Amino acid sequence: MVDNEDTCAISEIKSKTQQCFESRKHANCLLDIIAHSETNNKAVLLACVRSFHKLFTRYLSSGELFLDIPSNLKETDLTKEEKYKGWLKDRYKDVCNRLIQLVHHENSNIRELSLCTLMKFVLEEGQFPVTKHSPSRTHFPLALFRRVVHSLTSDTVDVTVLISRFQEYLAYDDVRYHLMRIIHKQIATKAQDHLTDVCLNNIVAVLEQISFTADGCEELSNFMTKYPEREKLEKIKSLDEQRRIFTNLWIDFLQLKLPNSVYKKVLIILHDKVMPHLTNPLYLSDFLTASYDVGGAISLLALNSLFILVHKHNLDYPDFYQKLYALFEPGVLHVKYRARFFYLADLFLSSTHLPAAMVAAFAKRLARISLTAPASALMVTIPFIYNLISRHPNCKILIHRESPTELQEDPYCQEEPDPVKSKAIESSLWELKTLQSHYHPDVAKKAQRMDQPITKEEIPLADLLETSYNDLFVKETKKKVKHAPMNFNPPEGIMGLSSDKLNLCWTLE
Repeated sequence: MVDNEDTCAISEIKSKTQQCFESRKHANCLLDIIAHSETNNKAVLLACVRSFHKLFTRYLSSGELFLDIPSNLKETDLTKEEKYKGWLKDRYKDVCNRLIQLVHHENSNIRELSLCTLMKFVLEEGQFPVTKHSPSRTHFPLALFRRVVHSLTSDTVDVTVLISRFQEYLAYDDVRYHLMRIIHKQIATKAQDHLTDVCLNNIVAVLEQISFTADGCEELSNFMTKYPEREKLEKIKSLDEQRRIFTNLWIDFLQLKLPNSVYKKVLIILHDKVMPHLTNPLYLSDFLTASYDVGGAISLLALNSLFILVHKHNLDYPDFYQKLYALFEPGVLHVKYRARFFYLADLFLSSTHLPAAMVAAFAKRLARISLTAPASALMVTIPFIYNLISRHPNCKILIHRESPTELQEDPYCQEEPDPVKSKAIESSLWELKTLQSHYHPDVAKKAQRMDQPITKEEIPLADLLETSYNDLFVKETKKKVKHAPMNFNPPEGIMGLSSDKLNLCWTLE
């Protein structure tokens, strides 16, 4: 809500903005607008930012900020025009300083408008430079843009929400090029201790927005700034060069000690937002194999990217299935990445060339941890085991043997890290027989399917991966019950008498 005092301030800002447009003799009105921007009032701040946007966009496009004077020239030797432009340029610096501060303002509208105004200045400076450039230098306003990037990768303020608004500017090839170089230098020059968790989170949010054109064009041409035809732009125009910078940037970033939250975020985006743009995805082999060895949620999230390296880029990883086997533990049924894990595990175990002893170990281990699993997880694990046996007919002996023998104990060794040596093929899936008596009828029904002949047709897992307790509850409440039993045994009549005996008593009376 805007009170009368704020309304007067906003009206004064608009009036002084108009006066600045009308004549240079009202140029000092600019000082009053800058003074208003020091307030904490959100409505007044928004009015000031809009005023800065209008005024300096016009000053830049009209050439009023262009000033080219020798550095050794004394102030007394300047003309009135040069003094005015020098003064106006100082005010432009003041406005940019204030806008950089407002990028970290608590109000989202002020943050967004300040960022858009700064990027508008970058655009205008690129089209209408404020200083004379030599033919060998780019017209890109690198000084201002560097300050914008540093504000987006702040050490103290989380600006990840604002960074998503910045994505539209990364469609420009020159903006993307200079952004990557600035962040790469920031990572290289700052010591690990100076890169706070907030800063690393902001950097990942920025890097996540970077993408390249997929039209197959090797030469880039979508630039924000205006470049002379004689200027050499081989590096900026080259898609290969930009991908090289992108690759080096990510390699150096992944060598940093990342906090757990950033580590997980990186692993989530690697497979679809980073690897397709690298010059060689195999550069990530060391990072992903090390992540896969960490265990827990980190290993689960590394699976996706590691699968791409193994499947599409021929990465040789001899202990892959042994590490995957180690991930089949009770905790995997409770993490929020459960759906992603089973989707990838299903892909890894889809090959019919895997040894039956190995597949049996995965089926047995999953059946064992299913004994203590929640009902929502069992809706996935039981069909998963069914599909494993369906793909590998040699594993049918886990549910039916032609010549059964009585065992004193289960030969399966759950502590054995090598799935082939776990003796799972000598055991049986008695756990599924236990689950046929599960309290939830849908779980029991899925487990009872194992008693029927195993067909080659697999159970689709796509609709089951995201199953939650809420889904089970909603499904159960929608069932229509025609007859609700009130007693365990059906009643025989009043006071324990059957209807025939009761009628006989009435007849005698």
